[in-house]
Amino acid sequence: MSAEQDASILVVDDDHEMAEVVCDVLREAGYQASGVNQGAEALAIVKRECPDVLISDLRMSGLSGHQLQLELKRLAPNLPVIIITAFGSIQTAVESMKLGAFDYLTKPFSNDELLLVVSRALETRSLRQEVRRLRGELARSYGLPNIIATNPEMVAVLEMLKQFADSSASVLLTGESGTGKDLLARALHFESSRRDGPFVPINCAALPETLIESELFGHVRGAFTDARQARTGLFAAARGGTLFLDEIGEMPIGLQAKLLRVIENKQIRPIGATEETPVDVRVVAATNADLEQLLQQGRFRSDLYYRLATLTLAVPPLRDRPEDLPLLLKHFLSRASAEAGKTPPELEPEATACLMRYGWPGNVRELHNVIQSAVIVCGGGKLRVKDLPSRVAGTATSPKLTIAEAVDRRLSLDRLEREYVRAILGSVNGNKREAAAILQIDRKTLYRKLEEPGPDEQQPPQEKIDRADKVE
Repeated sequence: MSAEQDASILVVDDDHEMAEVVCDVLREAGYQASGVNQGAEALAIVKRECPDVLISDLRMSGLSGHQLQLELKRLAPNLPVIIITAFGSIQTAVESMKLGAFDYLTKPFSNDELLLVVSRALETRSLRQEVRRLRGELARSYGLPNIIATNPEMVAVLEMLKQFADSSASVLLTGESGTGKDLLARALHFESSRRDGPFVPINCAALPETLIESELFGHVRGAFTDARQARTGLFAAARGGTLFLDEIGEMPIGLQAKLLRVIENKQIRPIGATEETPVDVRVVAATNADLEQLLQQGRFRSDLYYRLATLTLAVPPLRDRPEDLPLLLKHFLSRASAEAGKTPPELEPEATACLMRYGWPGNVRELHNVIQSAVIVCGGGKLRVKDLPSRVAGTATSPKLTIAEAVDRRLSLDRLEREYVRAILGSVNGNKREAAAILQIDRKTLYRKLEEPGPDEQQPPQEKIDRADKVE
Protein backbone atom coordinates (compact mmCIF):
# COMPACT_ATOMS: atom_id res chain seq x y z
CA MET A 1 0.00 0.00 0.00
CA SER A 2 1.49 3.32 -1.08
CA ALA A 3 1.19 6.41 1.10
CA GLU A 4 1.68 10.04 0.18
CA GLN A 5 4.42 11.03 2.58
CA ASP A 6 3.40 14.70 2.69
CA ALA A 7 -0.31 14.00 3.20
CA SER A 8 -1.75 15.51 6.38
CA ILE A 9 -4.68 13.85 8.13
CA LEU A 10 -6.79 15.37 10.89
CA VAL A 11 -8.52 12.98 13.34
CA VAL A 12 -11.53 14.28 15.33
CA ASP A 13 -12.80 12.19 18.25
CA ASP A 14 -13.91 13.26 21.74
CA ASP A 15 -12.33 10.01 23.00
CA HIS A 16 -8.74 11.20 23.47
CA GLU A 17 -7.28 7.69 23.56
CA MET A 18 -9.09 6.63 20.37
CA ALA A 19 -7.87 9.73 18.53
CA GLU A 20 -4.27 8.97 19.57
CA VAL A 21 -4.51 5.30 18.51
CA VAL A 22 -5.74 6.28 15.05
CA CYS A 23 -3.01 8.93 14.75
CA ASP A 24 -0.32 6.40 15.74
CA VAL A 25 -1.49 3.96 13.04
CA LEU A 26 -1.41 6.71 10.43
CA ARG A 27 2.02 7.99 11.49
CA GLU A 28 3.50 4.48 11.30
CA ALA A 29 2.19 4.29 7.70
CA GLY A 30 4.07 7.50 6.83
CA TYR A 31 1.32 10.09 7.12
CA GLN A 32 1.40 13.36 9.06
CA ALA A 33 -1.45 12.90 11.53
CA SER A 34 -2.78 15.09 14.32
CA GLY A 35 -5.79 14.70 16.58
CA VAL A 36 -8.33 17.01 18.24
CA ASN A 37 -11.27 16.25 20.54
CA GLN A 38 -13.88 18.83 19.45
CA GLY A 39 -15.54 19.64 16.11
CA ALA A 40 -15.00 23.37 16.68
CA GLU A 41 -11.23 22.76 17.01
CA ALA A 42 -11.29 20.81 13.75
CA LEU A 43 -13.04 23.65 11.91
CA ALA A 44 -10.43 26.14 13.15
CA ILE A 45 -7.60 23.90 11.87
CA VAL A 46 -9.31 23.37 8.49
CA LYS A 47 -9.66 27.15 8.06
CA ARG A 48 -5.99 27.62 8.92
CA GLU A 49 -4.26 24.63 7.34
CA CYS A 50 -6.74 22.62 5.20
CA PRO A 51 -5.61 18.98 5.73
CA ASP A 52 -5.76 16.40 2.93
CA VAL A 53 -8.20 14.06 4.72
CA LEU A 54 -10.39 14.40 7.81
CA ILE A 55 -11.46 11.42 9.96
CA SER A 56 -14.33 12.17 12.34
CA ASP A 57 -16.22 10.25 14.99
CA LEU A 58 -20.00 10.41 14.53
CA ARG A 59 -21.21 10.94 18.12
CA MET A 60 -19.27 13.70 19.88
CA SER A 61 -20.03 16.35 22.46
CA GLY A 62 -20.51 19.76 20.90
CA LEU A 63 -20.62 19.37 17.12
CA SER A 64 -21.61 15.88 16.03
CA GLY A 65 -19.98 14.21 13.04
CA HIS A 66 -22.93 15.07 10.79
CA GLN A 67 -22.99 18.69 11.98
CA LEU A 68 -19.26 18.89 11.31
CA GLN A 69 -19.88 17.52 7.81
CA LEU A 70 -22.42 20.25 7.10
CA GLU A 71 -19.95 22.94 8.15
CA LEU A 72 -17.15 21.35 6.09
CA LYS A 73 -19.33 21.23 2.96
CA ARG A 74 -19.51 25.01 3.14
CA LEU A 75 -15.95 25.60 4.30
CA ALA A 76 -13.97 22.95 2.37
CA PRO A 77 -16.25 21.11 -0.09
CA ASN A 78 -13.37 19.18 -1.68
CA LEU A 79 -12.01 17.77 1.61
CA PRO A 80 -12.55 13.97 1.84
CA VAL A 81 -14.30 13.09 5.13
CA ILE A 82 -14.24 9.58 6.62
CA ILE A 83 -16.85 8.90 9.33
CA ILE A 84 -16.14 6.37 12.12
CA THR A 85 -18.57 5.24 14.81
CA ALA A 86 -19.24 2.49 17.31
CA PHE A 87 -23.01 2.77 16.64
CA GLY A 88 -23.11 1.68 13.03
CA SER A 89 -26.37 1.24 11.17
CA ILE A 90 -27.52 1.40 7.58
CA GLN A 91 -29.47 4.59 8.31
CA THR A 92 -26.49 6.49 9.76
CA ALA A 93 -24.24 5.25 6.94
CA VAL A 94 -26.70 6.44 4.30
CA GLU A 95 -27.10 9.81 6.03
CA SER A 96 -23.32 10.24 6.19
CA MET A 97 -22.90 9.46 2.50
CA LYS A 98 -25.72 11.85 1.58
CA LEU A 99 -23.86 14.59 3.43
CA GLY A 100 -20.83 13.90 1.27
CA ALA A 101 -18.73 11.50 3.36
CA PHE A 102 -16.09 9.68 1.33
CA ASP A 103 -16.54 6.48 3.34
CA TYR A 104 -17.90 5.07 6.60
CA LEU A 105 -16.14 2.75 9.10
CA THR A 106 -17.74 0.94 12.03
CA LYS A 107 -15.73 0.38 15.22
CA PRO A 108 -13.89 -1.81 15.77
CA PHE A 109 -12.00 -1.74 12.49
CA SER A 110 -8.58 -3.13 11.62
CA ASN A 111 -5.52 -1.04 10.83
CA ASP A 112 -5.56 -2.35 7.27
CA GLU A 113 -9.18 -1.28 6.80
CA LEU A 114 -8.36 2.22 8.03
CA LEU A 115 -5.26 2.57 5.86
CA LEU A 116 -7.04 1.26 2.78
CA VAL A 117 -9.85 3.81 3.10
CA VAL A 118 -7.37 6.64 3.74
CA SER A 119 -5.30 5.63 0.71
CA ARG A 120 -8.39 5.59 -1.51
CA ALA A 121 -9.48 8.98 -0.17
CA LEU A 122 -6.08 10.49 -1.01
CA GLU A 123 -6.14 8.98 -4.50
CA THR A 124 -9.60 10.40 -5.09
CA ARG A 125 -8.51 13.82 -3.83
CA SER A 126 -5.49 13.73 -6.13
CA LEU A 127 -7.65 12.82 -9.12
CA ARG A 128 -10.12 15.60 -8.34
CA GLN A 129 -7.29 18.12 -8.08
CA GLU A 130 -5.96 16.95 -11.46
CA VAL A 131 -9.41 17.25 -13.01
CA ARG A 132 -9.77 20.78 -11.62
CA ARG A 133 -6.33 21.68 -12.96
CA LEU A 134 -7.15 20.35 -16.43
CA ARG A 135 -10.50 22.10 -16.44
CA GLY A 136 -8.75 25.30 -15.45
CA GLU A 137 -6.38 24.90 -18.39
CA LEU A 138 -9.32 24.27 -20.72
CA ALA A 139 -11.09 27.37 -19.40
CA ARG A 140 -7.95 29.44 -20.01
CA SER A 141 -7.63 27.99 -23.52
CA TYR A 142 -11.27 28.21 -24.57
CA GLY A 143 -12.68 31.07 -22.49
CA LEU A 144 -14.06 34.24 -24.05
CA PRO A 145 -10.87 36.27 -23.34
CA ASN A 146 -9.00 33.94 -25.70
CA ILE A 147 -11.22 34.70 -28.69
CA ILE A 148 -9.55 37.23 -30.95
CA ALA A 149 -11.94 39.97 -32.05
CA THR A 150 -11.88 43.74 -32.56
CA ASN A 151 -14.58 43.78 -35.24
CA PRO A 152 -17.64 45.52 -33.72
CA GLU A 153 -20.06 42.82 -34.90
CA MET A 154 -17.92 40.04 -33.45
CA VAL A 155 -17.34 41.96 -30.21
CA ALA A 156 -21.13 42.33 -29.87
CA VAL A 157 -21.49 38.54 -30.23
CA LEU A 158 -18.97 37.98 -27.44
CA GLU A 159 -20.71 40.50 -25.19
CA MET A 160 -24.04 38.75 -25.64
CA LEU A 161 -22.45 35.37 -24.90
CA LYS A 162 -21.00 36.77 -21.70
CA GLN A 163 -24.38 38.15 -20.61
CA PHE A 164 -26.10 34.81 -21.24
CA ALA A 165 -23.31 32.63 -19.82
CA ASP A 166 -24.98 31.81 -16.50
CA SER A 167 -28.47 31.45 -17.92
CA SER A 168 -29.87 27.96 -18.48
CA ALA A 169 -31.55 29.15 -21.70
CA SER A 170 -30.67 27.49 -25.00
CA VAL A 171 -28.43 29.32 -27.46
CA LEU A 172 -28.45 29.02 -31.26
CA LEU A 173 -25.29 29.97 -33.16
CA THR A 174 -25.65 30.60 -36.88
CA GLY A 175 -23.02 31.35 -39.49
CA GLU A 176 -21.00 29.94 -42.34
CA SER A 177 -18.85 26.87 -41.89
CA GLY A 178 -15.49 27.61 -40.33
CA THR A 179 -16.47 30.82 -38.53
CA GLY A 180 -15.73 29.37 -35.08
CA LYS A 181 -19.17 28.38 -33.77
CA ASP A 182 -17.64 25.39 -31.94
CA LEU A 183 -15.11 27.68 -30.25
CA LEU A 184 -17.87 30.07 -29.18
CA ALA A 185 -19.92 27.19 -27.76
CA ARG A 186 -16.94 26.06 -25.68
CA ALA A 187 -16.28 29.63 -24.53
CA LEU A 188 -19.91 29.95 -23.43
CA HIS A 189 -19.56 26.74 -21.41
CA PHE A 190 -16.32 27.74 -19.67
CA GLU A 191 -17.63 31.23 -18.97
CA SER A 192 -20.69 29.79 -17.20
CA SER A 193 -21.23 28.28 -13.76
CA ARG A 194 -21.31 24.90 -15.54
CA ARG A 195 -17.59 25.11 -16.30
CA ASP A 196 -16.80 22.25 -13.89
CA GLY A 197 -19.29 20.02 -15.69
CA PRO A 198 -18.69 18.22 -19.00
CA PHE A 199 -18.82 19.82 -22.44
CA VAL A 200 -20.18 17.19 -24.82
CA PRO A 201 -20.21 17.96 -28.57
CA ILE A 202 -22.08 15.98 -31.21
CA ASN A 203 -22.20 16.59 -34.96
CA CYS A 204 -25.76 15.78 -36.02
CA ALA A 205 -24.68 15.49 -39.66
CA ALA A 206 -21.96 12.93 -38.94
CA LEU A 207 -24.17 10.18 -37.48
CA PRO A 208 -26.50 7.86 -39.41
CA GLU A 209 -30.19 8.50 -38.75
CA THR A 210 -30.51 5.02 -37.22
CA LEU A 211 -27.88 5.77 -34.55
CA ILE A 212 -28.45 9.37 -33.54
CA GLU A 213 -31.36 8.65 -31.17
CA SER A 214 -29.32 6.04 -29.30
CA GLU A 215 -26.34 8.42 -29.19
CA LEU A 216 -28.42 11.21 -27.69
CA PHE A 217 -30.67 9.33 -25.27
CA GLY A 218 -28.95 5.95 -24.79
CA HIS A 219 -30.63 2.55 -24.74
CA VAL A 220 -31.23 -0.37 -22.41
CA ARG A 221 -29.99 -3.87 -23.01
CA GLY A 222 -32.13 -5.72 -25.55
CA ALA A 223 -33.81 -2.55 -26.84
CA PHE A 224 -32.98 -3.66 -30.39
CA THR A 225 -31.08 -6.45 -32.13
CA ASP A 226 -27.53 -5.20 -31.53
CA ALA A 227 -28.19 -3.77 -28.04
CA ARG A 228 -26.20 -6.42 -26.17
CA GLN A 229 -25.59 -4.06 -23.26
CA ALA A 230 -27.00 -0.79 -21.95
CA ARG A 231 -25.54 2.44 -23.29
CA THR A 232 -25.46 5.87 -21.66
CA GLY A 233 -26.55 8.61 -24.06
CA LEU A 234 -24.84 11.96 -24.56
CA PHE A 235 -27.57 13.83 -22.68
CA ALA A 236 -26.79 11.75 -19.59
CA ALA A 237 -23.04 12.14 -20.19
CA ALA A 238 -23.48 15.94 -20.28
CA ARG A 239 -25.36 16.04 -16.95
CA GLY A 240 -24.43 19.22 -15.06
CA GLY A 241 -22.71 20.64 -18.15
CA THR A 242 -23.37 21.60 -21.77
CA LEU A 243 -24.48 19.55 -24.77
CA PHE A 244 -23.40 21.11 -28.08
CA LEU A 245 -25.54 20.05 -31.05
CA ASP A 246 -23.56 21.06 -34.13
CA GLU A 247 -25.26 21.07 -37.55
CA ILE A 248 -28.67 20.95 -35.86
CA GLY A 249 -30.32 21.59 -39.22
CA GLU A 250 -29.34 18.06 -40.28
CA MET A 251 -31.27 16.38 -37.47
CA PRO A 252 -34.00 14.05 -38.81
CA ILE A 253 -37.47 15.58 -38.53
CA GLY A 254 -38.77 12.54 -36.62
CA LEU A 255 -36.18 12.97 -33.88
CA GLN A 256 -36.78 16.70 -33.46
CA ALA A 257 -40.01 16.13 -31.49
CA LYS A 258 -38.16 13.90 -28.99
CA LEU A 259 -35.39 16.47 -28.64
CA LEU A 260 -37.98 19.20 -27.99
CA ARG A 261 -39.62 17.12 -25.26
CA VAL A 262 -36.27 16.52 -23.52
CA ILE A 263 -35.37 20.21 -23.60
CA GLU A 264 -38.77 21.22 -22.22
CA ASN A 265 -39.18 18.49 -19.57
CA LYS A 266 -35.47 18.01 -18.73
CA GLN A 267 -36.01 14.24 -18.71
CA ILE A 268 -34.78 11.51 -21.03
CA ARG A 269 -36.10 8.05 -21.78
CA PRO A 270 -33.46 5.72 -23.23
CA ILE A 271 -34.62 3.50 -26.09
CA GLY A 272 -36.42 0.49 -24.60
CA ALA A 273 -36.76 2.03 -21.13
CA THR A 274 -40.12 2.41 -19.38
CA GLU A 275 -39.18 5.27 -17.06
CA GLU A 276 -37.77 8.74 -17.64
CA THR A 277 -34.60 10.02 -15.97
CA PRO A 278 -34.05 13.68 -14.99
CA VAL A 279 -31.11 15.47 -16.66
CA ASP A 280 -29.71 18.91 -15.94
CA VAL A 281 -28.16 19.91 -19.26
CA ARG A 282 -27.81 23.17 -21.12
CA VAL A 283 -28.26 22.87 -24.89
CA VAL A 284 -26.26 24.97 -27.33
CA ALA A 285 -26.96 24.40 -31.04
CA ALA A 286 -25.23 25.58 -34.19
CA THR A 287 -25.90 25.51 -37.91
CA ASN A 288 -24.61 26.90 -41.20
CA ALA A 289 -28.00 26.29 -42.83
CA ASP A 290 -30.87 28.76 -43.10
CA LEU A 291 -33.26 27.33 -40.50
CA GLU A 292 -36.05 29.74 -41.42
CA GLN A 293 -35.96 28.39 -44.97
CA LEU A 294 -35.98 24.83 -43.59
CA LEU A 295 -39.08 25.80 -41.57
CA GLN A 296 -40.86 26.87 -44.74
CA GLN A 297 -39.87 23.62 -46.44
CA GLY A 298 -41.19 21.56 -43.52
CA ARG A 299 -37.73 20.14 -42.77
CA PHE A 300 -37.41 21.72 -39.32
CA ARG A 301 -40.01 22.00 -36.56
CA SER A 302 -41.03 25.54 -35.66
CA ASP A 303 -41.57 24.66 -31.97
CA LEU A 304 -38.03 23.25 -31.70
CA TYR A 305 -36.61 26.25 -33.53
CA TYR A 306 -38.19 28.74 -31.13
CA ARG A 307 -37.13 26.66 -28.13
CA LEU A 308 -33.50 26.56 -29.33
CA ALA A 309 -33.43 30.19 -30.44
CA THR A 310 -33.95 31.76 -27.01
CA LEU A 311 -30.75 33.58 -27.87
CA THR A 312 -29.72 33.56 -31.54
CA LEU A 313 -26.29 34.86 -32.47
CA ALA A 314 -25.11 35.29 -36.06
CA VAL A 315 -21.34 34.79 -36.30
CA PRO A 316 -19.92 37.05 -39.05
CA PRO A 317 -17.74 35.53 -41.80
CA LEU A 318 -14.04 36.35 -41.81
CA ARG A 319 -14.32 38.47 -44.98
CA ASP A 320 -16.47 40.90 -42.97
CA ARG A 321 -13.87 41.12 -40.18
CA PRO A 322 -10.86 42.72 -41.95
CA GLU A 323 -9.65 44.42 -38.76
CA ASP A 324 -9.33 41.00 -37.09
CA LEU A 325 -7.14 39.49 -39.81
CA PRO A 326 -3.78 40.92 -38.63
CA LEU A 327 -4.40 39.67 -35.08
CA LEU A 328 -5.51 36.24 -36.28
CA LEU A 329 -2.47 36.00 -38.56
CA LYS A 330 -0.14 36.73 -35.67
CA HIS A 331 -1.93 34.22 -33.43
CA PHE A 332 -1.90 31.39 -35.97
CA LEU A 333 1.72 32.08 -36.93
CA SER A 334 2.80 31.72 -33.30
CA ARG A 335 0.64 28.66 -32.76
CA ALA A 336 1.70 26.86 -35.94
CA SER A 337 5.37 27.67 -35.31
CA ALA A 338 5.19 26.29 -31.76
CA GLU A 339 3.56 23.10 -33.05
CA ALA A 340 6.26 22.74 -35.73
CA GLY A 341 9.09 23.54 -33.29
CA LYS A 342 10.11 26.63 -35.29
CA THR A 343 10.69 30.31 -34.62
CA PRO A 344 7.74 32.29 -36.01
CA PRO A 345 8.70 33.37 -39.55
CA GLU A 346 8.59 36.95 -40.75
CA LEU A 347 5.77 37.64 -43.20
CA GLU A 348 7.01 39.35 -46.36
CA PRO A 349 4.85 42.33 -47.42
CA GLU A 350 3.73 40.59 -50.63
CA ALA A 351 2.59 37.54 -48.65
CA THR A 352 0.76 39.78 -46.19
CA ALA A 353 -1.01 41.51 -49.08
CA CYS A 354 -2.16 38.15 -50.46
CA LEU A 355 -3.49 37.03 -47.10
CA MET A 356 -5.28 40.32 -46.50
CA ARG A 357 -6.94 40.42 -49.93
CA TYR A 358 -8.06 36.82 -50.13
CA GLY A 359 -11.80 36.28 -49.59
CA TRP A 360 -11.48 33.36 -47.10
CA PRO A 361 -14.57 31.37 -48.13
CA GLY A 362 -13.58 28.78 -45.51
CA ASN A 363 -13.33 31.51 -42.86
CA VAL A 364 -11.15 31.17 -39.74
CA ARG A 365 -10.74 27.40 -40.21
CA GLU A 366 -9.30 27.95 -43.68
CA LEU A 367 -6.97 30.71 -42.41
CA HIS A 368 -5.67 28.40 -39.69
CA ASN A 369 -5.01 25.60 -42.17
CA VAL A 370 -3.30 27.91 -44.68
CA ILE A 371 -0.95 29.37 -42.05
CA GLN A 372 -0.20 25.92 -40.60
CA SER A 373 0.75 24.63 -44.06
CA ALA A 374 2.78 27.73 -44.94
CA VAL A 375 4.80 27.59 -41.71
CA ILE A 376 5.72 23.96 -42.39
CA VAL A 377 6.91 24.56 -45.99
CA CYS A 378 8.60 27.94 -45.56
CA GLY A 379 12.33 28.19 -44.93
CA GLY A 380 14.92 30.83 -44.11
CA GLY A 381 12.85 32.52 -41.42
CA LYS A 382 10.59 34.28 -43.94
CA LEU A 383 7.14 33.36 -45.20
CA ARG A 384 6.85 34.28 -48.89
CA VAL A 385 4.10 34.27 -51.48
CA LYS A 386 5.44 30.98 -52.87
CA ASP A 387 4.77 29.34 -49.50
CA LEU A 388 1.04 30.06 -49.77
CA PRO A 389 -1.50 27.86 -51.59
CA SER A 390 -2.07 28.97 -55.18
CA ARG A 391 -5.69 29.92 -54.50
CA VAL A 392 -4.48 32.42 -51.89
CA ALA A 393 -1.37 33.64 -53.68
CA GLY A 394 -3.13 34.00 -57.05
CA THR A 395 -5.62 36.60 -55.94
CA ALA A 396 -2.99 39.29 -55.37
CA THR A 397 -0.24 38.58 -57.90
CA SER A 398 -1.23 41.43 -60.20
CA PRO A 399 -4.03 44.00 -60.68
CA LYS A 400 -4.93 42.39 -64.03
CA LEU A 401 -5.71 39.08 -62.30
CA THR A 402 -7.96 40.81 -59.80
CA ILE A 403 -9.93 42.46 -62.58
CA ALA A 404 -10.08 39.19 -64.51
CA GLU A 405 -11.46 37.46 -61.45
CA ALA A 406 -14.06 40.20 -61.04
CA VAL A 407 -15.15 39.68 -64.66
CA ASP A 408 -15.33 35.92 -64.18
CA ARG A 409 -17.43 36.36 -61.05
CA ARG A 410 -19.65 38.96 -62.79
CA LEU A 411 -19.22 41.39 -59.91
CA SER A 412 -21.19 44.63 -59.92
CA LEU A 413 -19.39 47.95 -59.50
CA ASP A 414 -20.79 48.24 -55.98
CA ARG A 415 -19.43 44.80 -55.02
CA LEU A 416 -16.05 45.47 -56.62
CA GLU A 417 -15.85 48.78 -54.77
CA ARG A 418 -16.57 47.09 -51.46
CA GLU A 419 -13.93 44.41 -52.03
CA TYR A 420 -11.39 47.10 -52.89
CA VAL A 421 -12.29 49.05 -49.75
CA ARG A 422 -11.81 45.89 -47.65
CA ALA A 423 -8.48 45.15 -49.31
CA ILE A 424 -7.23 48.66 -48.57
CA LEU A 425 -8.39 48.36 -44.96
CA GLY A 426 -6.58 45.04 -44.65
CA SER A 427 -3.37 46.45 -46.14
CA VAL A 428 -3.20 49.05 -43.33
CA ASN A 429 -3.90 46.47 -40.60
CA GLY A 430 -7.48 47.62 -40.02
CA ASN A 431 -6.62 51.31 -39.43
CA LYS A 432 -9.84 52.98 -40.61
CA ARG A 433 -8.44 56.50 -40.42
CA GLU A 434 -5.53 55.60 -42.70
CA ALA A 435 -7.77 53.61 -45.04
CA ALA A 436 -10.19 56.53 -45.37
CA ALA A 437 -7.28 58.86 -46.19
CA ILE A 438 -6.01 56.52 -48.94
CA LEU A 439 -9.50 56.17 -50.42
CA GLN A 440 -10.12 59.92 -50.05
CA ILE A 441 -13.43 59.43 -48.27
CA ASP A 442 -14.55 60.23 -44.74
CA ARG A 443 -14.69 57.55 -42.05
CA LYS A 444 -18.51 57.60 -41.95
CA THR A 445 -18.62 56.70 -45.64
CA LEU A 446 -16.03 53.97 -45.03
CA TYR A 447 -18.19 52.40 -42.32
CA ARG A 448 -21.23 52.53 -44.58
CA LYS A 449 -19.42 50.84 -47.47
CA LEU A 450 -18.21 48.07 -45.16
CA GLU A 451 -21.52 47.42 -43.45
CA GLU A 452 -24.06 47.63 -46.29
CA PRO A 453 -24.04 44.55 -48.55
CA GLY A 454 -25.32 45.01 -52.08
CA PRO A 455 -28.04 42.88 -53.67
CA ASP A 456 -25.45 40.87 -55.59
CA GLU A 457 -23.91 39.73 -52.29
CA GLN A 458 -27.05 37.87 -51.25
CA GLN A 459 -25.97 34.33 -51.99
CA PRO A 460 -28.58 31.60 -52.37
CA PRO A 461 -28.46 29.29 -49.34
CA GLN A 462 -27.59 26.25 -51.44
CA GLU A 463 -24.63 28.08 -52.96
CA LYS A 464 -23.39 28.91 -49.45
CA ILE A 465 -23.59 25.27 -48.47
CA ASP A 466 -21.82 24.13 -51.63
CA ARG A 467 -19.01 26.62 -51.04
CA ALA A 468 -18.55 25.45 -47.45
CA ASP A 469 -18.53 21.82 -48.56
CA LYS A 470 -15.79 22.51 -51.10
CA VAL A 471 -13.62 24.19 -48.50
CA GLU A 472 -14.04 21.45 -45.94
